[in-house]
Amino acid sequence: MRASATSTVDFEGIAVTGDEILGGWDDYHRQPVFSGGAWRFAAAQLGGIEAVFDAWRSHLAGTGRGGDPHQLARLGEGAIALEGARSWVERAARTVFDDALPPERIVAFVNLARLAVERAGLDVLRLAQRSVGLQSFLREHPLERLSRDLATYLRQPAPDRALTTAAEEILKAGGQAWGLWTRDGR
Repeated sequence: MRASATSTVDFEGIAVTGDEILGGWDDYHRQPVFSGGAWRFAAAQLGGIEAVFDAWRSHLAGTGRGGDPHQLARLGEGAIALEGARSWVERAARTVFDDALPPERIVAFVNLARLAVERAGLDVLRLAQRSVGLQSFLREHPLERLSRDLATYLRQPAPDRALTTAAEEILKAGGQAWGLWTRDGR
């Protein structure tokens, strides 16, 4: 994310009145809203995956290399990853907004979704870079910046904890696999 910048803001001396305070103490961290909101950054990641996919596809079409069976196979694999990520994001958003599951189950599903999107993004990056080759790493190629930005943004905090807490919830849930993410297992 070479084109971005990080800065600090000093709020010292700025008074906040009671009318300007939203919510109560620690409302920001309340579940499932806090962790369940991870579907939003997964949606942004999905947009990055789509941009990489489109640049990759455009490169293959523009260079006339799209007819090669190996290129087609990689592009097909990329499309599978992309559509899988889209499905996870859409279902995670619905799961949060429907609010039909216990908070722990909502958080578990969103944690799985964010990890599935990360995996899809890494797969698309690998496939696109393999297809395009060295050009994808050259600064003047559109894929270079898109890939660099996506690779950075895919790195969200505590992926191992997200996976293990989701797995713990799955283990506690009981029932059959088909009912894990539905109200009353139906």
